[in-house]
Amino acid sequence: MRAANRCFVCGQDNPIGLKLKFSRVGEGVWAEFTPSDLHAGYEGLVHGGILAALIDDAMANVWAANGREAVTAKIEVRFRQEAKPGEKLLVRAEPAGSKGGLRIARATVTRADGALVAEGSGFVSVK
Repeated sequence: MRAANRCFVCGQDNPIGLKLKFSRVGEGVWAEFTPSDLHAGYEGLVHGGILAALIDDAMANVWAANGREAVTAKIEVRFRQEAKPGEKLLVRAEPAGSKGGLRIARATVTRADGALVAEGSGFVSVK
């Protein structure tokens, strides 16, 4: 498996990265992230692209956490509520089946109180 140390979301060696550390939970993964003002779109709101990146990386990490290289082939994201810089977010992903040689995953981004911020699903190519 290729190294992902400079991955924008989970790479620990990327100086501008988010540095998430995914942990296994059941068949899925989870991580915490507290965005800063540097992650804003409109002032006071986390950019939707950052939220989508969290979902993208969490879905691939369902398999990467088991030592299998995985990349998102297709993603669909639904934004439910605004997220604000400074509030802790939890991202979770789990496998949801397979289709046509690709794996399917689902992911959520919630606030610490459980309020749903964004959810996504997609196809993941696993080697």
